[in-house]
Parts: sequence; structure tokens; C-alpha cells
Amino acid sequence: MATGEALSSLLSSSLASSGSLSGRFKKGDVEEQRMVKATQSCGRIDKLNKLIAEKSLGKPGKPLSHFQKEKILFIMNYKLLLLTAVWQYVHSVATNVAYYLHVQRPPLTDLGFELLPALSKRSQVVSEIMFFICLFSTIGYALSPFFYQRRNLYFVLMFSRFAATLVLAQTLRIGCFLATTLPGPNYHCRPNSQEYSPPKTLWDIFGRQDAFFGCGDLVFSSHTIFVVLCALVWHKYCPFKWVRRIVWSLVFFFGLLVVAARKHYSLDIMVAWYTVPLIWMAYDHYFPDKLPIDFEPFSATSGGGFELTKFRELDRRRPKQEV
Repeated sequence: MATGEALSSLLSSSLASSGSLSGRFKKGDVEEQRMVKATQSCGRIDKLNKLIAEKSLGKPGKPLSHFQKEKILFIMNYKLLLLTAVWQYVHSVATNVAYYLHVQRPPLTDLGFELLPALSKRSQVVSEIMFFICLFSTIGYALSPFFYQRRNLYFVLMFSRFAATLVLAQTLRIGCFLATTLPGPNYHCRPNSQEYSPPKTLWDIFGRQDAFFGCGDLVFSSHTIFVVLCALVWHKYCPFKWVRRIVWSLVFFFGLLVVAARKHYSLDIMVAWYTVPLIWMAYDHYFPDKLPIDFEPFSATSGGGFELTKFRELDRRRPKQEV
């Protein structure tokens, strides 16, 4: 009898504590406000839970490793990453169509061409070297959490945001250069060039892969899209201000090199400079970085598995420095 009374009193006290917790949640604690419900449907969550359980990610009471967290984030974002891979082929086909529609004419008048001396054909490679330096350094930084773990910094999160913005920017770019065909300023696109080789058959349009020697796909610069996206990744995820300043300086210097190499008009570079950051900010506003609440720490749930039910939004705003 005494045992029954003890159990009933324990049950009532636990119910009272849960009621106080729910009341505190309604009042809006600072940390609780960052916890938001998943936007996916219940079926989507159940599917993810099943996939996570099948891969045996983590054990009850034991923290998830960084690699296991990356696996979970990949399961959540693999459709976006797959779409990005497919969209690179779509973009390649569209550039071949632009090359097919292109007509050899003298380059348009450009202020950048007047101010910057033209690089020779052999010196054009300098802009490509700068491009790959920016790209591979960003890939290295995105992979760094696997070797040097930092709180709330994950490769899949960074790459997913990069990929989503890339798809949106390339979609706008395809519409721009197919709507208006401009004469290519590069040496191989000019009249009487021996290197001019547009696609002539459907096989050429759907099968040719050439990201460096096309003509007609000008507005706006594809290489500048990638370089600006690299700078945005550093700007959002790197805590060091001096690194961010160096990266943005490289973006500006890269634009000058592309114009000097006569690969693009100044218009193509300037449009990419402001279009890509606007797309990035809009996507970041509507789709901020989110992590499952159970990521840190990993806790046992009913059934002893990982339960993906709620997300917490990551606040990456840097605190203002007091003067």
C-alpha cells in the first residue's frame, strides 16, 4: 500500500514538472525559441529514422561521431546534391546550345577592355590558375571538420548551401544567355579564328563537355559564380575576419583577370558579383542551417534509436564588437 502511494506521488510530481516545462516553453525561453519543428511530413521523418536505424548510427547514451552526423545530414540532403549533379549536365547542354546559336562578330565596346591591357592567349591560363586556387582552397576548408572538429560546422551543410545557390544561379544564367546572344570577346570566338568549332549535331549538343572554350554563354560569368560562392562559404563559416578579407580581394582580382583575358565582358562579371550574393542571402533567409536537436548530445529515445523529430536553427550571426 505504501509502495502504491509512493508511485502515485512520484507520477503526480513528474506530471507537474512536465507541465511546468511546457509552460516555460510557451513563455519562450531563448534556447527553446531556436528549436523549431521539422518542416518535413511525418512520413518523411519516419523514412529518415528508418534509414538512420538501418545504418546503425550511434548507440543510446553514446555521443555521435562527426562522421556519423555527416551521414545523417547526407541522408537529409542527398536529393539536393543529386539534383546539383544532374543540373551540371543541363547547364552544359545549354552552353552548347548557346555556342550553336552564336555568330562570329567583333567584340562589343567595353570599358574594361579599354582600361585593362589584353592578356595573350598563353597568359590566359593565369585566370584559370586563380579559379582553381579559390575552388580547391574552399573544398579543403569544407573538408576540414573531418580532421579538426568545430561546433556546428559540417561539410554537408556547407556543400548543400553551395549547391543550392549554384543551381539557382545557373538557372538564371541559362535564361540570360539563351535570351540574348552576345558576340564572344575571346580570341577563339572572333571572326576568322581557326579555333572556332561550334557544335553541329545533336550528339555534339548533348555529348560535348567543354567548360573553357565555348562561345555565347556570357551573361553572366559561370567561373565568377563559382568564385563568388567560394567567397560566400568563407564569409559565412570562417571565423577569421582577415581570411574573409583576403578571399573577397581575390574575387575582385579574379574578375579583373577574366576581363583582361577577354573571356567575358565587364557586364558579365558585375552581374555575377551582385546576383550570386543576393541569391545566397535569399536562400539563407528562407532555408537557414538546421541541425537535429538530438545531435548534441545524442540521447536514447523510445526504442533505443535516433529519433529525428525536431530541428534547431543555427544562429551564425557574429556578435557585434564593442567600440
